[in-house]
Amino acid sequence: MTSRANREFGQLFQSYMVNILLFSCAITLYRTNPYYKDFLAPNTQKMLLAFLGIYIVAAIPLELLLHRERRRLEGKGFIVLCAVLRFLRDGWRYLVRFPLDRSRPPALSHREKTSVLFLLVKFFYLPLMINFLFGNWGNMMSNWTLFSSIEDMHKLMLDAVFPFLYALFLFVDTAFFIFGYSVEYPAARNEVRSVEPTLFGWMVALLCYPPFNNITSNYLLWTADSKAGFESSLAATYVLRIVELALLWGYLWPTLALGPRSSNLTNRGIVTWGPYAYVRHPAYVCKLAGWWVISIPFFLHSDRFLAGVLSLVGWTTIYFFRALTEERHLIADPDYQEYCKKVRWRFIPHVL
Repeated sequence: MTSRANREFGQLFQSYMVNILLFSCAITLYRTNPYYKDFLAPNTQKMLLAFLGIYIVAAIPLELLLHRERRRLEGKGFIVLCAVLRFLRDGWRYLVRFPLDRSRPPALSHREKTSVLFLLVKFFYLPLMINFLFGNWGNMMSNWTLFSSIEDMHKLMLDAVFPFLYALFLFVDTAFFIFGYSVEYPAARNEVRSVEPTLFGWMVALLCYPPFNNITSNYLLWTADSKAGFESSLAATYVLRIVELALLWGYLWPTLALGPRSSNLTNRGIVTWGPYAYVRHPAYVCKLAGWWVISIPFFLHSDRFLAGVLSLVGWTTIYFFRALTEERHLIADPDYQEYCKKVRWRFIPHVL
């Protein structure tokens, strides 16, 4: 091996070892922290451990199979470790010389901030999505078993087929996001360019996921019951289910368009095809529209109509601010600036 090749392999191996250390610490946290011990399913814990094993065995061989230009010699973990060591060194020097030396205190570069924030995104969302994946798989299988036991066609469609398709769509959606949080490689064209830098942007995103959605659920009534229908009208219930399924497909389609770039709070390159060729936030539109449609039986039969409407308005407001904070983050990317010129509408073509 040449000296350059030796140096590159050394960088690769250092990054590899740091990632193993970081992932091991994260898994230890998931298996010992009281919240994660109760929240994460046993299968989720096993899959996280399996991911670590796969990385230990396959990471370096896969990197070496890539062309040199497409290798990632410094992973996010290695960048963060180097930043921490530099920050401690320069911070100590600053404290020793202060106040005689009025030089600026040490600060993280954009690359280092992006690496720190993406690790936070990864370690928060990855176990969450794996948990959702197994939950959706369980729903698929429980509905699949009903296919042979229900003889009435209408009951089969409403109690088994439609719920199975809902769970299938959500299963595919979470699988793509798991890949996005697990893998970041030049070969996958999903390298992280930047991560949401503001506290408010993080807040409105985290309020939609456990455990932080416990806060929102204390104030916002949940009305979107996918099992509810119109007791007095079978035809109306079918229409409701078909519209729900169509909107859920509209929610899944943007994920398929994002592909390996699927993840929250990150810019991994601007996607302009599929539903993104028409509006800038198609997933949010379809998710919220689906919640409003699913809530119609609640509005018709519940004595808490006003509370239900205000709660959905609250959820809609949260996602509206998610869209705004995402755009404020992405607009720093020249590619997104060009995209906004071509796709002017955030939510509804020619309206909003």
